[in-house]
Amino acid sequence: MYCAIIGDIVGSKKIKNRQEIQDKFNDVLNNANKLYNESIASNFTITLGDEFQGLLIKPSLSLEIIEFIRGKMHPIELVFGIGVGQMGTKFSKDISIGSDGPAYWYARKMVEKAKNKKPSICFFSDSQEDELINTLILISETCINNQTKKQQEIIKLYKELGSQYKVAEKLNISQGSVSATLKKSLYKEIESTKENIKEFLKSKWKE
Repeated sequence: MYCAIIGDIVGSKKIKNRQEIQDKFNDVLNNANKLYNESIASNFTITLGDEFQGLLIKPSLSLEIIEFIRGKMHPIELVFGIGVGQMGTKFSKDISIGSDGPAYWYARKMVEKAKNKKPSICFFSDSQEDELINTLILISETCINNQTKKQQEIIKLYKELGSQYKVAEKLNISQGSVSATLKKSLYKEIESTKENIKEFLKSKWKE
């Protein structure tokens, strides 16, 4: 069983500096390939100017890798389809072009669903739990979309610095303000949801 990811840039035809964005897109995917090399079966590859695909050995890392790509591409918006299944043809580690199978079929179906943004990351493995996972992703995304720019700024710094005190010092605010912001933005609940999905997938696919 493999985990395919297909990502698509939203509204790419309306982007004015398309070459610049495509170059950045390529750099981000190359960085993801290096960072997660040991868990990748077939490297993330741009298949069209606004789309990429890749194949993982470990489904549990799918959301983490998507978060990495999405964060590096910000403010460019993307949608993603995740498919867990078998591969019907041989594939190359170096490039994800020319291979086929249920994992990619599922991911393709899900990225089309994700274009309706319900949620913007859709998961399918032909299992009973799929709808539950997608619902948890949707709830998390709804919470994130309701965060203010200030909350998102503090969350980003907290992830980078790993300390409420360091965030407070950098922004010249109190540690209590940082703590209150993280609580109000449901940061802990969102991260817990992501971690629970990851642990479930790790257990299900016996990683």
